[in-house]
Amino acid sequence: MKKIFISIGILTTIVMNAQNNNEVLKKTLERQRIENNKKFDLFLSKHFESDKNPGTLKELEEQRKNLAGFDPDGKPYFYQSDDLDQIKNSNADFLQNGTITGLTGSFNGENIKYTIFDGGRAFEGHELFNNAADRVNNKEASTMNYSSHATAVTGFIGAKDYPYTLTFTNGTTRVTNLRGIAQNSTFDNYAFATTTLPGGSASSTVFEKIVLAQPKISNHSYGTNPGWSSLYGIAWIWGGQFISPGTTADLQGTYLDSDQTYDNIVYNNPTYVIVKSAGNSYGMGPTGNTLAKYYKNSAGTYVQFAATDTLPQNNCALGYDCIGFGSLAKNIIVVGASDILTASDKRYSSPSDVIKSSYSSAGPRDDGAIKPDIITTGTNVGYGSTAENTTGSSLYNVGSGTSFSGPIVTGIIGVWMQIYKQLYPALELNAASAKTLMIHSASEAGTVGPDPWNGWGYIDAKKGAELLVGKSNNTILFNDETLNNGSVNARTVKASGSEPLKVTLSWIDPEYVIPTSITWAEAYNNRTSRLINDLDVRIIDTGTGIIYQPWKLNALDPMTPATKGDNTVDNVEQVVIDNPTPGAVYRIEISHKGTLKNNASPSVTSPQNYSIIASGFSEVLGTKDAGLRKSDGITIAPTVVKDFTNVLKAPKNSTFNVYDLSGKKLQKGKINNHKEPIDLSAYTNGIYIIEIKTDKDVISKKVIKE
Repeated sequence: MKKIFISIGILTTIVMNAQNNNEVLKKTLERQRIENNKKFDLFLSKHFESDKNPGTLKELEEQRKNLAGFDPDGKPYFYQSDDLDQIKNSNADFLQNGTITGLTGSFNGENIKYTIFDGGRAFEGHELFNNAADRVNNKEASTMNYSSHATAVTGFIGAKDYPYTLTFTNGTTRVTNLRGIAQNSTFDNYAFATTTLPGGSASSTVFEKIVLAQPKISNHSYGTNPGWSSLYGIAWIWGGQFISPGTTADLQGTYLDSDQTYDNIVYNNPTYVIVKSAGNSYGMGPTGNTLAKYYKNSAGTYVQFAATDTLPQNNCALGYDCIGFGSLAKNIIVVGASDILTASDKRYSSPSDVIKSSYSSAGPRDDGAIKPDIITTGTNVGYGSTAENTTGSSLYNVGSGTSFSGPIVTGIIGVWMQIYKQLYPALELNAASAKTLMIHSASEAGTVGPDPWNGWGYIDAKKGAELLVGKSNNTILFNDETLNNGSVNARTVKASGSEPLKVTLSWIDPEYVIPTSITWAEAYNNRTSRLINDLDVRIIDTGTGIIYQPWKLNALDPMTPATKGDNTVDNVEQVVIDNPTPGAVYRIEISHKGTLKNNASPSVTSPQNYSIIASGFSEVLGTKDAGLRKSDGITIAPTVVKDFTNVLKAPKNSTFNVYDLSGKKLQKGKINNHKEPIDLSAYTNGIYIIEIKTDKDVISKKVIKE
């Protein structure tokens, strides 16, 4: 009975810790919503003093529900929608048709639920979703209009097989199929606007809805445009700061509080995979046209630029830096758009096949971090639409946007989750491992290495699935691991020589905290790294001593091709040796700078979980933890268990801790025996980290419970 009591107590503690983390997060988000409402009320009062037009005030009040944040002057920004070619372009049909060697059956999103946050309700009665009952579950009130945009986004992920002839504005036609990536999946749909959900008593922001929904995989095809934007085609509006005659600042590329919030949510919920569009603002601006041009002063009043003023440059005038805040978070996946791949039967064959769409917003983040993360087709694609009323209808259209490339990536990752569940029923493809898989499997686009237009490359659904098979048959290394403070995790491999030796690492980093009263000087083009925990991956040639370093961009000149060096801004690092010596021995090392911390306030030292993929080797010769190199003889056995494992040869009075892969401490104890048992019977099947602390060292070891 005593054993059962302890097991229940441990499980209760785990559940309570998870609940407590999100309860704190919910209170933080509620406080944020209340404070933002107060800021908006203050803005309205100032605006009303200078503009007595009731229509203007009513329009601004209507926008409250789409509130995205404020600039340093207190002016509000608002969310806006970012608008079988895609299936073949991304090789997703290989998953749908069940033609991946090593996998059983086809994969069309069975038992996968996607959560959509968009401009309104998706029309659940659309004929694209009638291949099964109750596929689309709208969580908003039935009085909310159906949204064409939300219906389209849902369809890109989950529309049924539906041949259709597209008709373009110039009268030309193209026969296509509107089938989505995962035609047998289901959906929960929310609006990104701040609304009161059915059964609720208070309004909820999009962030509060994310925490409420607890999505394993979610799509967010909306964003902000803090640069130039068009006002109904009759004027250009500058969204940044302007002081006549020529002082300019803007928030393009700026990590702000909405990015902080996304990072906070994922750090507290590391199984949440959030996919977001990069935006459609590239090249926007008044250069070359005669439309009137306006900016807003500090009170929020429109002021026309004078003829003697020096206008701010068009968005991304230098080819980079026009992604809006909210799409610059570290722990989410941001998607750019390309034109349809037309060469080689619409299959990718070389980097030149990928042409960035003219509107797709470019990175990087102001500190030089790589954004967007990935690119895929989003231009001139067909989609299901609807009348925007409470009745809905089955309509069709052709359109373009990162709104339409984003859900392709979302759909593919969801299907990868389905495959992962078949291969590893007890495990989940979490946020870090999903990003690592996506980046490691991506096809080169643009210049060699990552770049501000294409991120890490063009998504390849087939290659990602093949890597999952490779994990299952041990031909690649794909693990979720933990790095302890002061440790170096190392393993030695023998290069095959038949392909590049490549290692990709990513981790869920604590949110970077933005000052509550940030100034324009602090916000504009701030190059300070937004990393909290800076992990490093290196490959060392053990024969020559040559150290190979990861890709990085130059924040001051990001259009120059990426170079290799110490990356201090990305929570993704990738090292590639294009032509390793066949049979040569290389050591992969993962280390860190400074002190690893969590996101508590104040922060405390904490292990950092990460995901790693390595490919291009014929044999793994050994795995070492830094502590094991210093404390010979201490071992943990067995490493594959049902109930118990043992700490062997540890000094008496050493201590142990047991962590899950999210970094939560599940158990602690003291070592009193030469063979100290650790009871894991209370935990679900999966991977756990056992940490041993002696008076000299900290040693960690992975244990698999089956």
